[in-house]
Amino acid sequence: MKSEFITNDILKLIRPRKEDSCKGDFGTLLTLVGSENMTGAACFAAIAALRSGLGLMRFCGNESTLSEIRRILFEPVFVPIADISFEKSTAFLCGCGIGRVYDDILEAVLTNCTLPAVLDADCINFLSMHIDVLERMDCPKILTPHPAEMARLIGKSISYVQSARVETALEFATKYNCVLVLKGKNTVIATSNGDAYINTSGSSALAKGGSGDVLAGVTASLVAQGYEIADAAKIAVYVHGLAGDNLEKTLGKSGVLPSDLPKEIGRILG
Repeated sequence: MKSEFITNDILKLIRPRKEDSCKGDFGTLLTLVGSENMTGAACFAAIAALRSGLGLMRFCGNESTLSEIRRILFEPVFVPIADISFEKSTAFLCGCGIGRVYDDILEAVLTNCTLPAVLDADCINFLSMHIDVLERMDCPKILTPHPAEMARLIGKSISYVQSARVETALEFATKYNCVLVLKGKNTVIATSNGDAYINTSGSSALAKGGSGDVLAGVTASLVAQGYEIADAAKIAVYVHGLAGDNLEKTLGKSGVLPSDLPKEIGRILG
């Protein structure tokens, strides 16, 4: 077991893109994100994933969601929720902006998942009410809660979580055999073998709704491209924070928007 800081050295893990590559070399991400009234979360996550080097996206949802997203995003392949399948994909992203729309199918979707999965936002809120579902998931998984979502997961207060961030993240990651990304100042990445990594990039420039959706998209993109899940989480958290740091130099801490982040993240990743 170890505890260390994530610094600029993490960028050495980024793989160069070969000039003779094709889309098949960079993975396929299956997403279950967004809902009719929360298309922004879905778009932030999707665009961030694509800007992070993903080869192909399969965007799954109900018809009302897909009809809205088709007007905004042109890169994904759109998949009706009735046809959701884990075949032909290399990672799964679930939760950003889904609300309670898919609560009746989430148990089956999650427990049947055969792909490395990134679970965020409303998927985490679902798991906080159905923690047995997380226990029954056999796939590699990354959970990316903010402090309030973490508090719901463990049945404690936000102040409790914030007073023992590393310990809380490690306890959960080891108990549920996952990578746990506890967001916030000095985001903590905890692994199931008891290692903890504390991020050093980022600032209050990222304290806006939608920033977490961007992080989820970047993380899932790297997983889909074949990065080991702990490495994907560490790289994603650092470059997400670094993008905010870079952008605030020209836009100010108050002026950075989540929609500004994906292009800068893509530039950092090369």
